[in-house]
Amino acid sequence: MNRLTPLQTAKRAAAQNPAFKVAKVYVTAQDGGSPVYTAAGELQYDAAETTLGFVDRTRETTLTLGPSYVGAAIVTVLSEVAPNGAALILLDGRFYQINSVHSSDVLATCIRYVCTSLADTDAPVIRTA
Repeated sequence: MNRLTPLQTAKRAAAQNPAFKVAKVYVTAQDGGSPVYTAAGELQYDAAETTLGFVDRTRETTLTLGPSYVGAAIVTVLSEVAPNGAALILLDGRFYQINSVHSSDVLATCIRYVCTSLADTDAPVIRTA
């Protein structure tokens, strides 16, 4: 019998928790060690992994009355991507831009980021999904 890694164990537990949703973590696209930009000067992103996560909107800094959420939130993901390597998170159909790392567990499997949701009109350029 094989032993599960801490990340695999956390993902199995989270799969049974209704708060967790499927999330995609994106990193800044790089060619030869330098970031890749579009012709218009926008950064491009590559998919790093598909995992589980949830959004805690208690850190809202902007009152939002419209259908889309705008404001800072803490997004929690179960990830093997290094915290300083992640750039975007797609969760529940909404992109979240990572502003900073909020916290992590001791095994660095459950990472919390302070994020800002992107408006539907600000969709990022994804090079590889």
